[in-house]
Amino acid sequence: MTLFYSPAPRAPDEADRQHAVDRSGFLNAGGDPALADIVREAAALFGTPMAAISIVDGDRQWFPAEIGLGTSETPRNASFCAHAMQHGGEPMSVIDATADDRFAGNPLVLAGPQIRFYTGMPLIADCGKPLGALCVLDRVSGQAPSPAQLDRLARLARRAVDRAAALR
Repeated sequence: MTLFYSPAPRAPDEADRQHAVDRSGFLNAGGDPALADIVREAAALFGTPMAAISIVDGDRQWFPAEIGLGTSETPRNASFCAHAMQHGGEPMSVIDATADDRFAGNPLVLAGPQIRFYTGMPLIADCGKPLGALCVLDRVSGQAPSPAQLDRLARLARRAVDRAAALR
């Protein structure tokens, strides 16, 4: 059986979205302790070994804060968060990436970090453009998040956007 995956399409207003990324403060926020705290809170909330603030930038997704991934960026075409940010302000969950046609053949599923479970909450700039997502990930399939988990993840995502803005 041949496995495929679908990179997220770019938004029709990609230039405007990229401008929002450039102005967000996230691209200068690597190593910020407040963002690291947000990522740790998200991982603890879901009980996952991996979590990140993922900023979808040009041809990469960049992690100004992450735990468990062991890298500062991955290619945009493999990004789960690029899919999540297309959901407006709504979260996206993938319970088992190996069973999801969008991700089954994704290199992040087939090789390191071997993602199986993903939930991402879009990071939305004040101008309304998506910047990326606050995400939690696991190497084992998961369960659908509870409304309380999603509510808390949304508040953490807003806190991350506000913190990045303060770092501009």
